[in-house]
Amino acid sequence: MSRIFINYRRVDSEGHVGRLMDHLAQHFQPDDIFMDIESIKPGEDFIDTIEKAVAACDVFLIMIGPHWLTAADEAGRRRLDLWDDFVRVEITAALKLNKKIFPVLVGRAAMPHPDHLPEELRPLTRRQATELTHTRFAQDAQKLIVAIREAMPSQTKRKPRTDAETYLQKEAALKALRAQLIDASESPLFEFRQKMRYFPVIGEGNPDANIVLIGESPGKNEAEKGVPFVGPSGEVLDEMLATINLKRQDIFVTNLLLDRPPEKRDPLPEELAFYAPYVDRIIEIIQPGVIVALGRFAMSYLLKKYNLPEQGGKISDLHGRPLRATAPYGAIHLLPLYHPAVVLYSATQRETLKRDFQKLTLFI
Repeated sequence: MSRIFINYRRVDSEGHVGRLMDHLAQHFQPDDIFMDIESIKPGEDFIDTIEKAVAACDVFLIMIGPHWLTAADEAGRRRLDLWDDFVRVEITAALKLNKKIFPVLVGRAAMPHPDHLPEELRPLTRRQATELTHTRFAQDAQKLIVAIREAMPSQTKRKPRTDAETYLQKEAALKALRAQLIDASESPLFEFRQKMRYFPVIGEGNPDANIVLIGESPGKNEAEKGVPFVGPSGEVLDEMLATINLKRQDIFVTNLLLDRPPEKRDPLPEELAFYAPYVDRIIEIIQPGVIVALGRFAMSYLLKKYNLPEQGGKISDLHGRPLRATAPYGAIHLLPLYHPAVVLYSATQRETLKRDFQKLTLFI
């Protein structure tokens, strides 16, 4: 359920790519296999567009055939020497982003020597290659598929069930954190909360959940009840959870801001700064294996917190893609998703959100 990017040159390996696609399609979703960058609009930075497409993959396959090294354009210039050659730009991006790169040799091709490559592509020669032979294509393809699966972020499952004592300790720690927040008069939203007689919204759900969802900020309904995601957005969230057979009590749901802002607006920097230690503490207490970012603010917070190379990326590019990260308590995955409210403004996004929620089945 992760993105596989296939880098190839039509004049060199198109037929082999077609055969490989037939095998990949038996093991992976069609949307998770990416071959050709869609048409780039006039005026767009094509290198930036390519880099974003490569950033959205987990495994990068480079198909190397007998003419890969020598393929030339109409003027007789070797394509790999051209700064704007798509094959070169894609490989350069994958190397820069330290992607899982698999050189795949076809048509009896051999790995190129570093001296025969542009300097920026020379690190490619240090990657172990695999070969797809004509006589053993199916067997070779199966070995490649096994290697792809091992490289994908799909090995994290539900964490072991904790004992009752630890569960109660985590529950008590979250209650203590809420009590601390209630008295946090230094909060930029404390005075507004007091004036409106709102409750802080620390979160709700399983204190030992494997999956934690982080939204943006509580609304009026949430602040009045002290519970996250009630009302229309909450209904959409419950609908999405139901598609993967989860309920609220199976997960933990919270927000970046734990108090309601005075008006419907983006979180302010000082608000994000104040509540970040509380959100960090929630993660530290629960120790989830998967943290889901609902919306661009939660995504930006998590990408920065875990210092991932996707920092600065757009949620339109990263949604639905599990990302590996390392927390103090071990390896985790981050999953950026659109905020459930997106469905309220654009009904066409319902299927996108539903499809992205399916990625959580890897971890339940």
